[in-house]
Amino acid sequence: MAEHRRRTAALALLLGCATAVVACSPAGHSATDKGGEGPRTTAVFTPRRPLGEERLRQTADLMRRRAEGFGLRDVEVRTADGKVTVSARGAASQQLAAEQLAALGKPAVLVLRPVVAVALSADAVPSAPAGAGGADFESLDCSVAADRTDHQRGDGERTVACATEVVGGVRAKYLLDPVALNGTEISSAEAVFDRQNGTGWRIQLRLTAAGARTFQDVTGRLATRMSPNNQFAMVLDGAVLSAPAVNQAIPGGTAVITGNFTRASAGLLAAQISGGSLPTPMDVSSMTR
Repeated sequence: MAEHRRRTAALALLLGCATAVVACSPAGHSATDKGGEGPRTTAVFTPRRPLGEERLRQTADLMRRRAEGFGLRDVEVRTADGKVTVSARGAASQQLAAEQLAALGKPAVLVLRPVVAVALSADAVPSAPAGAGGADFESLDCSVAADRTDHQRGDGERTVACATEVVGGVRAKYLLDPVALNGTEISSAEAVFDRQNGTGWRIQLRLTAAGARTFQDVTGRLATRMSPNNQFAMVLDGAVLSAPAVNQAIPGGTAVITGNFTRASAGLLAAQISGGSLPTPMDVSSMTR
């Protein structure tokens, strides 16, 4: 954990990534049909909280854009009875089709928050950190699945969060300051292969002009602080993907997300970030091929 906290981010934000895998449809269907377009996969999504008709249509349109960003073809999206049905072709395998369609329903709310405190969830915290959220941080147990939820109540409030990465069989837990940079200040996200350094697939983020100024200002302030208060947590849907330390202000309006990405997983996350955030998670009710 100490090594993790010492990582620096002069030009890149280092993140890990995990994609959800859901059950595929029954076996027996071939990976490609006679037309060469791949089989059609259909998923029905139910919003975790009810959405009005107009909000449901907006959500369906965002899911369509995500599907097209994933590289799926012949995308058809419709709404009925408070649900969204998405049908598409183009995935190379049943597993990839399931992953891509399931990912359409994730909120994908990406924010950056300065770190107040960090500890391994298995470690006893001798005393709660001063200020708001200290008691929540002390009681948070990331080894319990029920605690690994989105605890964020608003951009302007402190929050606690669990890491996605498991180190030595345990997860880190974080107390985080209010949001310093949110997804609206990210203008684009693109999955690219790093041929120059040979580090594999990564996601290149480009910030808006306002986001670039904020990012440079915040990283400049963090660079003057002691660990762990010089760390900048990248939080996706309430989970900390990574929290690299910052040793200097980062100008230029770009950041790079690196990790154990495949081409597919990098593309999924980039399309989610670029497409925008859903108003509520959309759970897969059924999936057929």
